[in-house]
Order: sequence, then structure tokens, then C-alpha cells
Amino acid sequence: MAERQSSHRQGLESRVVSSNCANERLGLIAGAIICVGTIAAGTFLILHGKDASGLAAIVTALAAPLGVFIYGKSKQRKDLQARQQGIIEAAKSTQIS
Repeated sequence: MAERQSSHRQGLESRVVSSNCANERLGLIAGAIICVGTIAAGTFLILHGKDASGLAAIVTALAAPLGVFIYGKSKQRKDLQARQQGIIEAAKSTQIS
């Protein structure tokens, strides 16, 4: 019975990981399509005499993913520092005891 439960849990975990990977890939593809579409629309506007609107669309399409990337890296760095601090504190408390 324990083996069946373990096998079932491992199967569920495998499906969750696969699903998360597929969702991340789908999000990346959707984001790329939106960015390319916005750049194409901005180029179209520039070619048809709407320079300010076209330039704004292109800059926005390029700045948005860059901002998300920078924010993600910053959050990643903070999480890593917090984990390292937790490990250091746990090691200190073990040495004291």
C-alpha cells in the first residue's frame, strides 16, 4: 500500500512539473508574439506618418520585457540572499547548542 501511495505521489509530482514547464513555455511564446506584434504595429504606424505613436509602441514593446527581466533577476537575488542568511543562522544556532 505504501509503495502504491509513493508511486501515485511521484506520478502527480511528475505531472505538475510537466504542466509547469508547458505553462512557462506557453507564456514565453505568447509574450514573444505580443512583442513582435507590437513592434510590427509600431513600424506600420511609423511608415504611415504616425511617428510618435509608432515609436511609443516600439519602445513599450521593448521596455516591458526588459523591465520584467530586471525585476525577476532582482527578486531572484533577494530570495537567494534570504536563503543563504537562513542557512547561516541555522548553522550558528546548531553550533551554539
